[in-house]
Amino acid sequence: MSRGVKIIIGIIVVLVCLCAAVMLFVNWANSEEGQAAMNEISTQQAVASATAAVETQQASGTATATWSEIEARLQNITLVHENTFEEGTPLVNEFGEDLDPFYRDGIPEIIVAWNGYTILPIGKPLTDFVAEVDCMASGAFCGIAYSVNKNSDGRNIFYASGIGNADQFFFDDRYASLPSSNWEGQNFPPSTTEGFLHHLRLERFGEVMRFYVNGERMEERLLTDPEAVSGDVGFYFGKSGSESGIQYIQVDNFRVWELP
Repeated sequence: MSRGVKIIIGIIVVLVCLCAAVMLFVNWANSEEGQAAMNEISTQQAVASATAAVETQQASGTATATWSEIEARLQNITLVHENTFEEGTPLVNEFGEDLDPFYRDGIPEIIVAWNGYTILPIGKPLTDFVAEVDCMASGAFCGIAYSVNKNSDGRNIFYASGIGNADQFFFDDRYASLPSSNWEGQNFPPSTTEGFLHHLRLERFGEVMRFYVNGERMEERLLTDPEAVSGDVGFYFGKSGSESGIQYIQVDNFRVWELP
């Protein structure tokens, strides 16, 4: 028998085996046992697909809220705090100390000569809210602190979102076991007003936080710490250890609305 004939016979044998295997699979798939197994595989795939979709939504910060409902709630917010920082109005920190600002063109300018932070709280715990402030930081940072509480040691724990002097925005987490700050490399857009202050807006809906600078959304994230459900809100500013010398911040029009 020649080599070519052997190859042809081998191919025929393989094809016959494949046909037999296909027929056996079809018969098994049509049986009750086969149908049950196929349904189980289909269910597992569906569950895996749904889980992946939820994880994707959570990663984008939209899984815990229906945005159409949120937009409806935003139409019925209630102003619970307003400070336009008129000259002569005391500007007091959380310890009751007057910061004695200098007023430049009617806007308070606060000297920041120390490394650290200061919170000017509104004195009202909130869960769902919108907060806005106009501020500028020279060699320092300014923004909005929220979910402000005290831990068992009396230390402030909070989240904060704001801007620094390098035209970059940040997120600060003091609920973490070690305080962590995330400074994004993306620069925020320039001020849309004639002045030099930047307009910051923070929206909090349950676990969802959205942060805007000068009308542009810069960040959206989930706040999942179980202790941070609600807390005080306040204007937040300070200077990091990497900055030297005396710096200053300016602030105007701090307003907070509560959502129904």
